[in-house]
Amino acid sequence: MEQELSSLHVSLSGRRIFLSGVTRGIGRHLLGALVRSGAHVVALARSAEAAQRVIVEDGIDPKLVSVIAADLANPRDVESAAAALANEHAPVDSLLHNAAIDPRLSLAESDHAFWLRVFQVNLFAAVELTRSALPALTSCRTGRVVFFGSVVDRMGHANLSAYGASKGALAALTRSLAHELAGTGTTVNCLVPGAILVEKEQAVVADTSAIVEHQAVRRRLVPKDLFGILALLLSEAGSAITGQEIVVDGGLNHPLSRASFQTSG
Repeated sequence: MEQELSSLHVSLSGRRIFLSGVTRGIGRHLLGALVRSGAHVVALARSAEAAQRVIVEDGIDPKLVSVIAADLANPRDVESAAAALANEHAPVDSLLHNAAIDPRLSLAESDHAFWLRVFQVNLFAAVELTRSALPALTSCRTGRVVFFGSVVDRMGHANLSAYGASKGALAALTRSLAHELAGTGTTVNCLVPGAILVEKEQAVVADTSAIVEHQAVRRRLVPKDLFGILALLLSEAGSAITGQEIVVDGGLNHPLSRASFQTSG
Protein backbone atom coordinates (compact mmCIF):
# COMPACT_ATOMS: atom_id res chain seq x y z
CA MET A 1 0.00 0.00 0.00
CA GLU A 2 2.79 2.46 0.90
CA GLN A 3 4.51 1.71 -2.38
CA GLU A 4 1.27 2.31 -4.29
CA LEU A 5 0.74 5.67 -2.56
CA SER A 6 4.32 6.78 -3.11
CA SER A 7 3.99 6.06 -6.84
CA LEU A 8 1.30 8.72 -7.26
CA HIS A 9 3.00 11.89 -8.41
CA VAL A 10 1.76 15.45 -8.71
CA SER A 11 3.91 16.04 -11.76
CA LEU A 12 3.24 17.99 -14.94
CA SER A 13 6.50 17.09 -16.64
CA GLY A 14 5.86 16.15 -20.25
CA ARG A 15 2.27 17.33 -20.25
CA ARG A 16 1.04 19.24 -23.31
CA ILE A 17 -1.55 21.69 -22.03
CA PHE A 18 -3.87 24.08 -23.84
CA LEU A 19 -4.47 27.32 -21.89
CA SER A 20 -6.65 30.24 -22.99
CA GLY A 21 -6.41 33.85 -21.83
CA VAL A 22 -2.66 34.02 -21.20
CA THR A 23 -1.83 37.72 -21.44
CA ARG A 24 -3.09 38.91 -18.06
CA GLY A 25 -4.54 37.92 -14.72
CA ILE A 26 -4.87 34.27 -13.74
CA GLY A 27 -3.92 32.98 -17.18
CA ARG A 28 -0.66 34.90 -17.29
CA HIS A 29 0.45 33.48 -13.95
CA LEU A 30 -0.57 29.95 -14.92
CA LEU A 31 1.36 30.13 -18.18
CA GLY A 32 4.64 30.68 -16.36
CA ALA A 33 3.85 28.22 -13.58
CA LEU A 34 2.93 25.43 -15.99
CA VAL A 35 6.08 25.88 -18.08
CA ARG A 36 8.27 25.99 -14.98
CA SER A 37 6.64 22.72 -13.92
CA GLY A 38 7.83 21.02 -17.10
CA ALA A 39 4.74 21.27 -19.28
CA HIS A 40 4.54 22.45 -22.88
CA VAL A 41 1.74 25.01 -23.19
CA VAL A 42 -0.35 25.75 -26.25
CA ALA A 43 -1.33 29.31 -25.35
CA LEU A 44 -4.35 31.04 -26.83
CA ALA A 45 -4.58 34.83 -26.85
CA ARG A 46 -6.34 37.44 -28.96
CA SER A 47 -2.96 38.80 -30.02
CA ALA A 48 0.09 36.65 -30.80
CA GLU A 49 2.27 39.73 -30.25
CA ALA A 50 0.83 40.25 -26.75
CA ALA A 51 1.43 36.60 -25.91
CA GLN A 52 5.03 36.82 -27.09
CA ARG A 53 5.56 39.94 -24.93
CA VAL A 54 4.38 38.01 -21.87
CA ILE A 55 6.76 35.16 -22.68
CA VAL A 56 9.70 37.58 -22.86
CA GLU A 57 8.72 39.77 -19.88
CA ASP A 58 8.08 36.79 -17.59
CA GLY A 59 11.22 34.91 -18.62
CA ILE A 60 9.30 31.91 -19.95
CA ASP A 61 11.17 29.39 -22.10
CA PRO A 62 9.79 30.10 -25.61
CA LYS A 63 10.61 26.55 -26.70
CA LEU A 64 7.91 25.30 -24.32
CA VAL A 65 5.13 27.59 -25.58
CA SER A 66 3.15 27.49 -28.83
CA VAL A 67 0.80 30.38 -29.52
CA ILE A 68 -2.62 30.40 -31.16
CA ALA A 69 -4.08 33.84 -31.93
CA ALA A 70 -7.89 34.00 -31.82
CA ASP A 71 -10.67 36.25 -30.63
CA LEU A 72 -13.07 33.93 -28.82
CA ALA A 73 -15.91 36.39 -29.43
CA ASN A 74 -15.61 35.59 -33.13
CA PRO A 75 -17.02 32.14 -34.01
CA ARG A 76 -14.83 31.95 -37.13
CA ASP A 77 -11.73 32.57 -35.04
CA VAL A 78 -12.85 29.82 -32.68
CA GLU A 79 -13.30 27.41 -35.60
CA SER A 80 -9.78 28.21 -36.81
CA ALA A 81 -8.34 27.81 -33.31
CA ALA A 82 -10.13 24.49 -32.88
CA ALA A 83 -8.72 23.24 -36.17
CA ALA A 84 -5.22 24.34 -35.14
CA LEU A 85 -5.61 22.60 -31.81
CA ALA A 86 -6.66 19.37 -33.52
CA ASN A 87 -3.96 19.50 -36.21
CA GLU A 88 -0.74 21.55 -36.11
CA HIS A 89 -0.67 21.84 -32.30
CA ALA A 90 -1.79 18.26 -31.67
CA PRO A 91 -1.74 16.25 -29.63
CA VAL A 92 -2.70 18.00 -26.40
CA ASP A 93 -3.55 16.00 -23.29
CA SER A 94 -5.07 18.77 -21.15
CA LEU A 95 -7.38 21.74 -21.67
CA LEU A 96 -7.60 24.74 -19.34
CA HIS A 97 -10.45 27.05 -20.32
CA ASN A 98 -9.48 30.19 -18.42
CA ALA A 99 -10.45 32.99 -20.86
CA ALA A 100 -13.66 34.84 -20.02
CA ILE A 101 -15.33 38.23 -20.12
CA ASP A 102 -17.45 39.76 -17.35
CA PRO A 103 -19.05 42.98 -18.64
CA ARG A 104 -21.37 44.66 -16.14
CA LEU A 105 -24.89 45.41 -17.33
CA SER A 106 -28.29 45.04 -15.75
CA LEU A 107 -30.81 42.65 -17.26
CA ALA A 108 -33.04 45.57 -18.17
CA GLU A 109 -30.24 47.27 -20.10
CA SER A 110 -28.87 44.16 -21.80
CA ASP A 111 -30.03 42.77 -25.12
CA HIS A 112 -29.69 39.53 -27.08
CA ALA A 113 -26.40 40.57 -28.66
CA PHE A 114 -24.89 41.26 -25.22
CA TRP A 115 -25.88 37.83 -23.88
CA LEU A 116 -24.74 36.11 -27.05
CA ARG A 117 -21.28 37.68 -26.81
CA VAL A 118 -20.82 36.68 -23.15
CA PHE A 119 -21.92 33.11 -23.84
CA GLN A 120 -19.83 32.93 -27.02
CA VAL A 121 -16.61 33.75 -25.14
CA ASN A 122 -17.33 32.02 -21.84
CA LEU A 123 -19.19 28.88 -22.98
CA PHE A 124 -19.53 28.26 -26.72
CA ALA A 125 -15.81 28.73 -27.44
CA ALA A 126 -14.88 26.27 -24.67
CA VAL A 127 -17.34 23.74 -26.07
CA GLU A 128 -15.96 24.01 -29.61
CA LEU A 129 -12.33 23.81 -28.51
CA THR A 130 -13.04 20.83 -26.27
CA ARG A 131 -14.89 19.01 -29.03
CA SER A 132 -11.94 19.42 -31.38
CA ALA A 133 -9.50 17.99 -28.83
CA LEU A 134 -11.58 15.01 -27.68
CA PRO A 135 -9.87 12.43 -29.95
CA ALA A 136 -6.45 13.39 -28.56
CA LEU A 137 -7.68 13.50 -24.96
CA THR A 138 -9.36 10.12 -25.03
CA SER A 139 -6.65 8.34 -27.00
CA CYS A 140 -3.90 9.28 -24.53
CA ARG A 141 -5.96 7.75 -21.67
CA THR A 142 -4.86 10.49 -19.27
CA GLY A 143 -6.78 13.45 -20.69
CA ARG A 144 -7.76 16.39 -18.53
CA VAL A 145 -10.37 19.11 -19.05
CA VAL A 146 -10.66 21.98 -16.57
CA PHE A 147 -13.28 24.66 -17.04
CA PHE A 148 -12.99 27.81 -14.94
CA GLY A 149 -16.18 28.69 -13.09
CA SER A 150 -16.95 31.54 -10.71
CA VAL A 151 -18.40 32.10 -7.26
CA VAL A 152 -20.78 34.53 -8.99
CA ASP A 153 -22.64 31.46 -10.23
CA ARG A 154 -23.32 30.42 -6.63
CA MET A 155 -23.56 33.73 -4.78
CA GLY A 156 -25.00 36.03 -7.42
CA HIS A 157 -23.90 39.56 -8.22
CA ALA A 158 -25.87 42.54 -9.45
CA ASN A 159 -25.29 43.39 -13.12
CA LEU A 160 -23.44 40.12 -13.76
CA SER A 161 -26.39 37.94 -14.72
CA ALA A 162 -25.00 36.95 -18.12
CA TYR A 163 -21.57 36.17 -16.70
CA GLY A 164 -22.98 34.14 -13.80
CA ALA A 165 -25.32 32.22 -16.10
CA SER A 166 -22.48 31.36 -18.48
CA LYS A 167 -20.34 30.10 -15.60
CA GLY A 168 -23.25 28.08 -14.24
CA ALA A 169 -23.57 26.46 -17.65
CA LEU A 170 -19.90 25.43 -17.51
CA ALA A 171 -20.52 23.75 -14.15
CA ALA A 172 -23.42 21.79 -15.62
CA LEU A 173 -21.31 20.90 -18.66
CA THR A 174 -18.59 19.61 -16.33
CA ARG A 175 -20.87 17.07 -14.68
CA SER A 176 -22.42 15.79 -17.91
CA LEU A 177 -19.17 15.58 -19.89
CA ALA A 178 -17.50 13.66 -17.06
CA HIS A 179 -20.17 10.96 -17.52
CA GLU A 180 -19.87 11.03 -21.30
CA LEU A 181 -16.12 10.38 -21.07
CA ALA A 182 -16.44 7.58 -18.53
CA GLY A 183 -13.94 4.82 -19.17
CA THR A 184 -11.64 6.91 -21.35
CA GLY A 185 -9.24 7.98 -18.60
CA THR A 186 -10.20 11.63 -19.22
CA THR A 187 -11.33 13.67 -16.23
CA VAL A 188 -13.47 16.80 -16.41
CA ASN A 189 -13.61 19.31 -13.58
CA CYS A 190 -14.58 22.91 -12.92
CA LEU A 191 -12.16 25.08 -10.92
CA VAL A 192 -14.06 27.89 -9.19
CA PRO A 193 -11.85 30.81 -8.15
CA GLY A 194 -13.02 33.27 -5.55
CA ALA A 195 -12.00 36.92 -5.50
CA ILE A 196 -8.55 36.57 -7.03
CA LEU A 197 -6.48 39.75 -6.99
CA VAL A 198 -5.42 40.56 -10.54
CA GLU A 199 -3.95 43.64 -12.19
CA LYS A 200 -7.19 45.53 -12.79
CA GLU A 201 -8.10 45.40 -9.06
CA GLN A 202 -4.78 46.18 -7.42
CA ALA A 203 -5.51 49.91 -7.01
CA VAL A 204 -8.92 49.40 -5.39
CA VAL A 205 -8.01 49.29 -1.70
CA ALA A 206 -11.58 49.61 -0.41
CA ASP A 207 -12.76 46.57 -2.37
CA THR A 208 -9.78 44.57 -1.14
CA SER A 209 -10.51 45.19 2.54
CA ALA A 210 -14.22 44.47 2.10
CA ILE A 211 -13.51 41.14 0.39
CA VAL A 212 -11.00 40.03 3.03
CA GLU A 213 -13.57 40.79 5.73
CA HIS A 214 -15.89 38.16 4.20
CA GLN A 215 -13.21 35.46 3.86
CA ALA A 216 -12.01 32.92 6.41
CA VAL A 217 -8.51 33.32 4.92
CA ARG A 218 -7.64 36.87 5.95
CA ARG A 219 -5.74 38.01 2.87
CA ARG A 220 -6.51 38.60 -0.75
CA LEU A 221 -6.09 35.49 -2.85
CA VAL A 222 -3.70 35.70 -5.79
CA PRO A 223 -3.38 33.56 -8.93
CA LYS A 224 -0.71 31.29 -7.43
CA ASP A 225 -3.29 30.10 -4.87
CA LEU A 226 -4.99 28.19 -7.69
CA PHE A 227 -1.94 26.32 -8.87
CA GLY A 228 -1.76 23.62 -6.18
CA ILE A 229 -5.22 22.20 -6.83
CA LEU A 230 -4.80 22.69 -10.57
CA ALA A 231 -1.55 20.71 -10.57
CA LEU A 232 -3.34 17.93 -8.68
CA LEU A 233 -6.20 17.82 -11.19
CA LEU A 234 -3.79 17.65 -14.13
CA SER A 235 -1.52 15.02 -12.63
CA GLU A 236 -1.71 11.26 -12.19
CA ALA A 237 -2.53 11.80 -8.52
CA GLY A 238 -5.79 13.49 -9.53
CA SER A 239 -7.00 10.76 -11.86
CA ALA A 240 -9.95 9.81 -9.62
CA ILE A 241 -11.34 13.36 -9.42
CA THR A 242 -13.94 14.08 -12.10
CA GLY A 243 -17.28 15.81 -12.50
CA GLN A 244 -16.49 18.16 -9.63
CA GLU A 245 -16.71 21.87 -8.91
CA ILE A 246 -13.70 22.71 -6.76
CA VAL A 247 -13.86 26.08 -5.06
CA VAL A 248 -10.75 28.05 -4.10
CA ASP A 249 -12.14 31.18 -2.47
CA GLY A 250 -10.51 31.44 0.95
CA GLY A 251 -13.81 30.60 2.62
CA LEU A 252 -15.68 33.49 1.03
CA ASN A 253 -19.10 33.76 2.66
CA HIS A 254 -22.28 35.72 2.29
CA PRO A 255 -22.21 38.75 4.65
CA LEU A 256 -25.01 37.29 6.78
CA SER A 257 -22.79 34.33 7.72
CA ARG A 258 -20.28 36.56 9.53
CA ALA A 259 -19.99 36.24 13.29
CA SER A 260 -21.46 39.72 13.86
CA PHE A 261 -24.72 38.55 12.29
CA GLN A 262 -24.89 35.12 13.95
CA THR A 263 -27.37 34.52 16.75
CA SER A 264 -26.83 32.22 19.69
CA GLY A 265 -28.60 28.86 19.90
